[in-house]
Amino acid sequence: MDSAPGPDRIDHAESIVNALGDGAYVLDADRNRVFVNDRLREVTGFDEDVLHSKHPERLVEEGYWAPETGERYRASAERVLADEADDERLQLAMTLGDGCEITVETRLTPIEHGGSIVGVVGVIRDVTDRVERERELKRLNERLERLAGFLSHDLRNPLSVARGYVDLARETGETEELGAAEDALDRIETMIDEALVMARDPEEVETEDAAVDLAELASDCLESGDFGDCPADADLVVEDPGPVAGDPTLLRRAVGNLIGNAFDHGGDAPTVRVGVDDRGVYVADDGPGLPDADRAELTDFGVSPDGGTGIGLAIVERVAAAHGWTLEIGESAEGGFRATLVGAQPTG
Repeated sequence: MDSAPGPDRIDHAESIVNALGDGAYVLDADRNRVFVNDRLREVTGFDEDVLHSKHPERLVEEGYWAPETGERYRASAERVLADEADDERLQLAMTLGDGCEITVETRLTPIEHGGSIVGVVGVIRDVTDRVERERELKRLNERLERLAGFLSHDLRNPLSVARGYVDLARETGETEELGAAEDALDRIETMIDEALVMARDPEEVETEDAAVDLAELASDCLESGDFGDCPADADLVVEDPGPVAGDPTLLRRAVGNLIGNAFDHGGDAPTVRVGVDDRGVYVADDGPGLPDADRAELTDFGVSPDGGTGIGLAIVERVAAAHGWTLEIGESAEGGFRATLVGAQPTG
């Protein structure tokens, strides 16, 4: 039998619960589950002795609910039983009998008899898909907000430079300075390309599987100047260059950003080493490095230790994820900064 002795009002609640399409149950005044419907059995996969027990203590004891989840539920149920709330709604994470994790929305409604609260009806609904959609929408909105801020703020400087040189050429009739305007426009184009990568989820970024010559890629990054100016006494060393499997455009952007980062933060005369080993493609310098506390947030969009755009390492991490790699930040053999695209493999 599913029911337990109690007031007629609880018996009536059991009839209603049994007819519901959602998982539902009845609690008595001591928070014992005295009745559950078949839908709750089907959804949870819990044993009968778990279903008919002190709630939520037994679920916490069995590991189906986290202790903080149980505490939230207990507080809500107690408010309903104390007639301090007409009903309570909670969104709870739980583990099912088969080990799957879901999110449920639970509504607790009081059962009244003779002017007193004698129990609670609980109705649960699986809202996992809805919650994930909401989370994804929130993540998308956050990315768009950061992207809008980046474009509106960081594009202004090169745009102003380009406009200034064009205006100067119009006023003087001299075109020599238009080269600087062209450089500024190239920088804008690069920033837009980076922003487009950041706007997409890694799985939506299209990648080409090609053999990329790491030595040629590093040399092109250095000569182009797209990724920062090389200090006069800096040294770029390509170690174990072999061809690497990856998307040529995205890999150039990732390695280029890492080289530029090394030049920017490696000191007055850094030696920057680029290569591929049994773990992946790496870029390392012999500069001052970074405190461990700063590394965790360094790949967050908009985070830069020196007031820069804060997009460089975020791009590298996104490129790595698009290839199925990971970005690992650590200390180089010389005590400087080292970034590794873990999972990138040589083709030879």
